[in-house]
Amino acid sequence: SDLPPPSSGITGSSCGTSGAETVVHATIRVTSGTFDGGCRRFTAGSELGSGDQAEGQDPVFRVENGATLRNVVIGTNGADGIHVYNGGTIDNVRWLDVGEDALTVKTAGTVTIRNITGVNADDKFFQINAASTVNVSNCIIRNAGKALRQNGGTTFRINVTFDRCDLNTMDEGIFRTDSSSSTARITNSRVHDAGSTCIGPWASCTSSGITQY
Repeated sequence: SDLPPPSSGITGSSCGTSGAETVVHATIRVTSGTFDGGCRRFTAGSELGSGDQAEGQDPVFRVENGATLRNVVIGTNGADGIHVYNGGTIDNVRWLDVGEDALTVKTAGTVTIRNITGVNADDKFFQINAASTVNVSNCIIRNAGKALRQNGGTTFRINVTFDRCDLNTMDEGIFRTDSSSSTARITNSRVHDAGSTCIGPWASCTSSGITQY
């Protein structure tokens, strides 16, 4: 693994990098219940996009209406990663090489994201496009422009928490918004070369229990 040993309680995804590969030619929709990938690799076919920064690529997975996606590795063509509609849970996911974005919240809801590891997001890791609550815990993110970005120019309210995360090498910072009604908080985490914690006019953006390394 190219990740240094994590500190207390920050383990990220337990899925390895050598699982059997499935090439995804059409977005996999998880509309109810739980999709358990068994830590297999799901790599986007060219039909979904190239995994670069081009807008409009399709996701590998679309999670809807409170469903759960777990035990999945997104392969080296990540296209547009995971899209979430109307809330959902993302548990134990590893991104080998983030495409356009790792995960996008597309419509309002509560999204729970836990036990994840992801590397190489050229722009942002999480993209938030609707009023929502996003709770992230036990995450390792390496080499991203930002860990989370609210869609530029929007003023709806998002509420974001990161707990027990390890963030290493953010080009700009951790959280970015243009909304003066949004809130963010990061706790019990370790950061290295992560830029500004808060970019933009957040109503509240706080950090506690942060270790620099």
